[in-house]
This record gives sequence, C-alpha cells and structure tokens, in this order.
Amino acid sequence: MPDETWSFNRTVGERTEANGFVEGIMILDDQFTKAPGGGASAVATTMFNAMFFAGVKPVEYGAHSVYIERYPEGREATVAWGSLDLRFTNDSGNAIYIQAESTDTSVTVTFLGTRNYDEIKSVKGPRTHVKQPEQRVSADKKCVPQTPLEGFDVTVERVFYNDGNEVKREPFRTHYTPRDEIICEDPH
Repeated sequence: MPDETWSFNRTVGERTEANGFVEGIMILDDQFTKAPGGGASAVATTMFNAMFFAGVKPVEYGAHSVYIERYPEGREATVAWGSLDLRFTNDSGNAIYIQAESTDTSVTVTFLGTRNYDEIKSVKGPRTHVKQPEQRVSADKKCVPQTPLEGFDVTVERVFYNDGNEVKREPFRTHYTPRDEIICEDPH
C-alpha cells in the first residue's frame, strides 16, 4: 500500500534448510562458498531491477562485494539474513501489486500499479578505480574454485522521464572489490 515499506527478508524468510532452501553458492569474505539459500540474490537482483524501473524509493540495498557477470553492473542486489536486506518504500501514492514468477531458468518480477513517470531509463557510467585480483590457494573442504575478475567502481543513474522530457536523475554508486582467483587443493 502507499507509504508502506516492503522487505525481502521479511517476505522470503531466513534461508535455512528447515524453511525449504537447498544448498547453493554464496559469497562469504569475498569468496564463493556453499550454504543454504545460495541463489537468493538472483531473486533479490530481479526485485531490485523491478523496484528501480518502477521508480519507487529504495530504503536499504547492497550490491555483491565482487562483481558477478550475470548481473547488470551497479544494478544488482544481494541479501544476508540479519545483516543486509532489500527494502523499498512505496512512494507512488497508489497501491502496488508485486507479481513474482519463476521457471527452471528464469525469474520474473513485475510491479503492477499506476505509473508516476512515462519512462525510467538506466544510464551506466564507466568503470573507475579499477583494481586487479590476486591468486589464492585453499584446502577448505567447502572450497569452490573461482575465476579472477577485476574490482572497480561504477555509477548507474536512474533517469525519470515525463512527456519525453527528463524530470530527474538519481545516482546509484557501487564499489566492487577484486574477485581473487581461488585454486582448490585436496586437504589430504
């Protein structure tokens, strides 16, 4: 409803096996690891983009610590139970209905409501403060091999239009640390 705040963590719940979540890949200390609920960030990123293009007010969000190529640079979100949520306030003045659907290969989130803007576009700036990754070896039994990727900063602007004219711009600034190369060794 108008002026209410929606929360990913409140809606989805804690990512545990008891709550029906299966093991997947997540990021812990800038390194991929296995844990229940891996993949929740794919849903969070899809929700973030629906929120972004609906033009509603972000309250809490955070990007992954390292860039993940399947997501749009600077326009993605992750969640962590007890420490990071994805929340937005419905400042549209009207009710919003959130429709979420999934298949084995896709997630779709649609916001249904009354538009306040004719169009909202995303304008991505250049990568700045580029930093190269390092190489690490791990003997941890939960080790997940990781390919290297540079770290960088990026700004994405949310641009609002009415009647073909730009109304306002909002910057979303994101800092990604380098994704170090991880080589897994047998602990024996």
